[in-house]
Amino acid sequence: MSHTLERVLTGLPYRRPDAAALARARIVSHRGERDGRHVCENTIAAFDPAVAAGVPAIEFDVRYTRDDEPVVVHDADLKRVFGRSDVVADSPWSALRAAEPRLPHLASVLERYAGRAHLMIELKTRGSERAETRLAELLAPLAPVRDFHLLSLDTTLFEGATTLPQRCHLPVAKLNLPALFDWARTHDCAGLAGPFALLRGRHIETLHARRALIGSGFVSTPAMCLREIGRGVEWIFTNHAARLQRGLDAARARLAAV
Repeated sequence: MSHTLERVLTGLPYRRPDAAALARARIVSHRGERDGRHVCENTIAAFDPAVAAGVPAIEFDVRYTRDDEPVVVHDADLKRVFGRSDVVADSPWSALRAAEPRLPHLASVLERYAGRAHLMIELKTRGSERAETRLAELLAPLAPVRDFHLLSLDTTLFEGATTLPQRCHLPVAKLNLPALFDWARTHDCAGLAGPFALLRGRHIETLHARRALIGSGFVSTPAMCLREIGRGVEWIFTNHAARLQRGLDAARARLAAV
């Protein structure tokens, strides 16, 4: 459905981004470059190709284990991605690591990519006080906003990161975009990310007036990427980051050659 909509929208006239807009734009690799068979989402094997391709940002999810360790995984259990029944919140980190070595601890991801890529860290759940303190300790060496943002579909999860400035909080909308747009307008947050089909020009203009950033997802084609950048979107979330990065680099090169 989204691919069909992309073809329709990019077949219509749209504003071509200028050099300044292209320079501001950032591709975000959503859970890494993976195929779902040999390379699984939210793993080092998925993030490495994205970073090697020059993609400037990676997005990943964080949940807490039974012993309050933050691990990088989207689902509450390992069944869909790894074919295992282990429930993250019910398992200690040592057991999860032994059961599925590809499952990364947040510390490993930070150590490998901090400073090499901007980190878009999506919080999937609240943790205990000890767990959220552990998260804050791991992030302490990094600079919020410059090095990372915290994302969430549920803005109440930001309450678990009160030691960090609100300017690094980025709400992520689905069908509830109107409600999260209102939230973003009334909080000193980073801005708003949401589906390209629902983001309107008024959302972008209003938040830009507050010096807030806009993220658009999930974009699949270079043409759609350029359309979104032309609308003023700064962060392009995608499952095809390497391909879109090549397209963005080519567009920048074409303008530079004029």
